This record gives sequence, C-alpha cells and structure tokens, in this order.
Amino acid sequence: MSRTGGPARPRARYGSAPRARRRSLRLGPLHVRTRFGFAAVCTLLLVIGGRLVQLQGFDHGHYSQAAEAQRLLPVTLHALRGEIVDRNGVALAYTSAAQDITANPAQIRPAQRAQYAARLAPLVGKPETVVEQVLAQPGQYAVLATGLDPTLAQRITDLGLVGIYSQATTERQYPGHTTAANVIGTVHSDGEGAAGIEAQYNSVLAGKDGSVTYTLDNVGNVNPSSRSLVDPARNGGTVRLTIDQSLQYTTQQYLDRAVRESGARSAEAVVLDARSAQVLAMASSGTFDADNPNTIDPNRPMNPPVMSAFEPGSVQKAITFAAALQHHVITPKTVLQVPDHITMGGVTISDAWGHLAYPFTATGILAESSNVGTLMIAHKLGPTIWYGYERKFGVGQKTGIELPGESAGYLPARKDWSASTFANLPFGQGESMTVLQLASIYQAIANNGVRVPPRVVQSVTAPDGTVKVTGQPAGIRVIEPTTDKTLRTMLESVTLPGGTGVKAAVPGYRVAGKTGTAQQPDPNNGGRYSDWMNWDTFAGMVPADAPKFVVAIMVDNPAHGLEGGDVAAPLFHDIASYEVQHAAVPPTGLLSKHVPLVRCGAKWYAILGSTVC
Repeated sequence: MSRTGGPARPRARYGSAPRARRRSLRLGPLHVRTRFGFAAVCTLLLVIGGRLVQLQGFDHGHYSQAAEAQRLLPVTLHALRGEIVDRNGVALAYTSAAQDITANPAQIRPAQRAQYAARLAPLVGKPETVVEQVLAQPGQYAVLATGLDPTLAQRITDLGLVGIYSQATTERQYPGHTTAANVIGTVHSDGEGAAGIEAQYNSVLAGKDGSVTYTLDNVGNVNPSSRSLVDPARNGGTVRLTIDQSLQYTTQQYLDRAVRESGARSAEAVVLDARSAQVLAMASSGTFDADNPNTIDPNRPMNPPVMSAFEPGSVQKAITFAAALQHHVITPKTVLQVPDHITMGGVTISDAWGHLAYPFTATGILAESSNVGTLMIAHKLGPTIWYGYERKFGVGQKTGIELPGESAGYLPARKDWSASTFANLPFGQGESMTVLQLASIYQAIANNGVRVPPRVVQSVTAPDGTVKVTGQPAGIRVIEPTTDKTLRTMLESVTLPGGTGVKAAVPGYRVAGKTGTAQQPDPNNGGRYSDWMNWDTFAGMVPADAPKFVVAIMVDNPAHGLEGGDVAAPLFHDIASYEVQHAAVPPTGLLSKHVPLVRCGAKWYAILGSTVC
C-alpha cells in the first residue's frame, strides 16, 4: 500500500517507453470555417445552376428532339406522281401502288437475325448477308426493300416476323416502254424527274408527300391508345401531250426498220400538225426503255430530234426558193442555163451528177436538186436578203419546245461570213439544224407562209381538276399566201416523175416535199467533207393542196452511199400513208399540176425525157 493508505500505483518496468500524449486537432476559428463552407456550397450551386441553364436553355431543343425521336415514329405518306398522257388520254406514264419493307432492329434479338435473313432474302431479292447487316443496324428504323409489288409485300407480311413492317409507297410505270420514251423521259430513284417531260414538268407531276406520326412506348412498340398525327399527301397533276401514241409507236417501228435495212447509224422523224404545229410524233430509232434506266446510252442524246443538229443539205433549198419567189426573182417557169459546176467565192460547187448545160426551169432546179442552179438563184437575191429569210424560217434558233436540252443548230452570223460562205449555205452546207427545226420550216410552207413555234404539251391539269390549256404561240409571217401556194406546187414536182423524191409519193394524195443528201465531215480526213458519209433527209406535207401533216426525216449515214431519195423519201411514204389513214384524211380529189422541168427548143421536158406540157 502507499503511504497514504491507498492502493499502490504500479511501477513502470525498466526500459519501457513513456505513454504517448494524445494530440488534439486544432480547428480554425468558427467564422473562418463558416466562410469557407459557404463559398464551397455557393460554388457547387453555381455549377449545378449553370448546368441547368445549359440543359434547359441552350440545349433544350436538342434534348427535346432526342426525347421526341425516341417516342415518335414518323412514316412518309407518298404522294402519287401525276400521269403523262397522249392527246387522246392514253397513259404514257403513271404511278402505281407499291410497298416498302422496313424493320425495327431494336425489336429483333441478335440470335434471330440469321433466321430472319434466311426467310426474307429470297423475297426482297438481296443476299442473306446484306439482309442480316440491315437487321443489325442501330436504331428503330431500317429499309429492307422499296417499291415491291403489293402481292409480294403481303407474302412478307404473312411471315409474321416481329419487327418487320410493310408501308405503302409508289412506283413509276411506263406501259409503252420504248414508245415516246425520248419525249417522256424518266425519273431518278428518288422519284424526281430526270429527263424529258418528267424533268421539265417535275413541279407539276411530283405532288407533295405527307406523313403519319405514331407514338411509341418505352420498348419501341406503337402505342395503340395514342393519337396519330396525319399530314395528308397531295398528289401531282396530269400533263397531256400533243403526241398521238399510235402514230408515235408506228413511226418508231418504221425508223428501226429503215436503220436495219439501210445499215444506217440512226434515224429520226418529227410529225407536226400543219396548222397548229403541235407535235404528233417525235421519234428516233433504237431509243431506250423508260422502265429500265439501264438501257439508256450515255453516249447518245436522250431525245435526238430536239438535241442533235446536222447539216440539212438540199432539203433546205426550199428557203432559197421561197425568198426568190417572194422577191419576184423567179417564177416556176423561169429558165436558167445551168452547168454542172460553178466557181463562186474561190470554191467550185458541183451538182451531184455530171451533165451538159441544161436550160432548167426554176421548178426543174428544185425538182432535180441542182446545187449550181440554186446558187445562181440565191445570188440573184443577194446574201443580205437570203440571210434574212433564213432567220425568218427559224434557222439557228431554238423553237422553244417544252423539252430540256434543245439545240439551236448553227447559222453563221452575217458579219462572220468569208468569201466562200455564201457559196455553200444556199444548198444546206455550213449550217445545221435539228429534225424539229426542219419540220418547223416545212410547217410554215404548209401553213400558207406562217411559221408557228411547235409545242408538245396540250394541257396541264392540276390536282384540284383545274385545266390549263397550252395556248398556241403567235404565228410568224414568213412569205405571203400566194407565194406559198406557188412554192408548194413547185415542191410537188420533187415527188413526180423526174424529181428526186418520187419514192415519197402517196397514192391518191398530192405530196409536196424535198430530198436532201448532205456530206458529213470525215474525222479521219482532217474534217473535210466525206465522199461516202451522208445525212439523208426528206421533209414534206400531205395533202399538198390542203396540208394536214408535215413530216421531217433524217437518216444518219446509211451504208453504200444511199441518198435522201433512196432512204428518207420511202420513210416519208410509210409514215404519211399510215397517218392519212389513221386520221381519216380523205384525198382532195385534185390532181397535181405538172410544172415543166427543162425547156428544149419549143418544148418542155422532164429530165427523163417525158413531155410534161
């Protein structure tokens, strides 16, 4: 015990360390801690508040749209593209019902994809691997196939595969396939017009798509109790052409046959109404199938009668004779002593055949297509007057047809002429034109001297039924009616015995027209005119004394050096013969007036030696 009597304190053992003293944590003053705590809380509130401002203010639209996209499923309601019909209402292009096959990949388990692909691939026409890749896409919407026939789409729907859907769409149809394809054109894969009328009138035909929007639940299924939002589609209008589908088809068949038989590269034709200049047919050989864009030749104009220009040759001589008659430089019986060659402007021009100096009448020069005689008449007019009539007849100018890609052709400006220019132009060398422009020249001759710009659209019907008829453009007076009547009589001689176009004649009808055989530049000979490559042409009208139709034809480089009278004139006969019967045009009952071609002594003779007066 201790000395005080209490319990004894145990003694520390020898060598043990003294017990450590506890050190207390020293805190700063309360007011300092309060200030720091308050600052930390304010900083945190500021960060949170700034983030809220960013989310609800600046990024509100983005996140709102993202949330909306997760719960809404918009589906396009495709507008029906309008019809293109011929002058009689026959459908040339229309839109039919079709189905798109879509998938919601979020509803398809990964283990199901291969099974789905095996069942769907044969029906959608794609490899299984491709289908499986589509089903594996992220998101809730993927396209498996477009534009399927509704019957085939129903077979897919009948499979009952969860996450596979069918939705209505449309598909463009061209029932005539190649018939008038060059005029109608075609559409892109998205349904927009790509060429021809489809492109030129796309805004009329396209209409406007609508939509229906469904609400989805949290797993991506359509909520059946939700209300759908519908914006109805507005269908496109109808474009009625001036084309006659039957005449168009027949013309194309004749052109294809002529190319096969003559070995030509191609052939083109345009048929116009003689009074209104409406295009009844505009055709080219070997055209594409509008239902199959793969048949389009990228190296060839889609619509050659409008886009492709050529040198017309002698078919253009009608302009020279129109001007000469109008200015009283000649009459049908004016006699010129015509040699077989002549030198003008430093160049020598020859007729297509060698002959002695003939006492040709003006009619004989035209009927026998004498280059030398035509130049002699043109030089009586002078270059300024002659050039003015070229412009009046529309040479070197676009017609304004309602089709894309029209070529203006080429007529050298008067200020650019060299000394030799006027030695070539009057017989159709050194200038160019399209078949449509050629038809327009002869339409003026068929229409008592008034040229009316050609048109291919008859009317446009809006979706609400409002019809806008294409007005006939104002005519352009080129020559006087009496002059025109005389010229038509002279052109009749071309298709009568002694003329170059006898194969164009149509039994029972009076026919007026002109042949042409133009040399083509030879790329293998420095661009000089070839002795064997030709553009063969014929343009004319029927009946000549009361014209109803104008037909213009160009055959590109027929084999064996065939000329316009050998290839183009028979084509005119075929097309004109069909059209006068198809349109029930009766013969006028009048006989052609025989105008003498050559005067020998006191008598008039045709070149073949038969007396014609």
